[in-house]
Amino acid sequence: MTRIPYLDQNNGLDDSAAEVFEHINESRGNVIGVFALLLNSPPVAKLTADLGGYLRFDSILNQTVKELVILTTLSENYCQFEWAFHEGFALEAGISPQVVDVIKYRQELSSEPEVSPIEAKIIRFVRELVNNKRITDSTYQALEQEFSTQELTEITSLTGYYCMVACQLNAFALSAPEGKPHLPEPAVASDAATETK
Repeated sequence: MTRIPYLDQNNGLDDSAAEVFEHINESRGNVIGVFALLLNSPPVAKLTADLGGYLRFDSILNQTVKELVILTTLSENYCQFEWAFHEGFALEAGISPQVVDVIKYRQELSSEPEVSPIEAKIIRFVRELVNNKRITDSTYQALEQEFSTQELTEITSLTGYYCMVACQLNAFALSAPEGKPHLPEPAVASDAATETK
């Protein structure tokens, strides 16, 4: 059960939400996950769907790069629902199971010889941006050697987009569907421990 209404059916929605529901359903074939939550604010749902549609389906980035960026962002944010689907998408895009596990279990990049130099550059960039909110010069320069300015802009935008998606899914407690792949859960403080701070 999510913390806010999960609006994955076009029943009982007001006119603005129903219109956005149909807009998303037409482009994606369903309204699930973050969009079923964002429909609680129809303008945000529509704008998010349009941006996500470009970044996921029309970006100049190839599918392997997109899935490396997405998987790393999801793992660093412990985003269970999206990981449940993107682990399979990543494997379909040609990312090896060993590289998926390095991302999934947040392992050192040097621990797995299957991680190629370009995969390591992408994963390091996303990890730094998500966790440190900054990119070191050496990490940026390494990625700059591989990608154009537009590609770097889209890699960064894709990272930010999935951080936002993760915030929604995590805040409103949408977990991975049963039987689907999932991430290790983070250690989090209990309510009682949080209240004493």
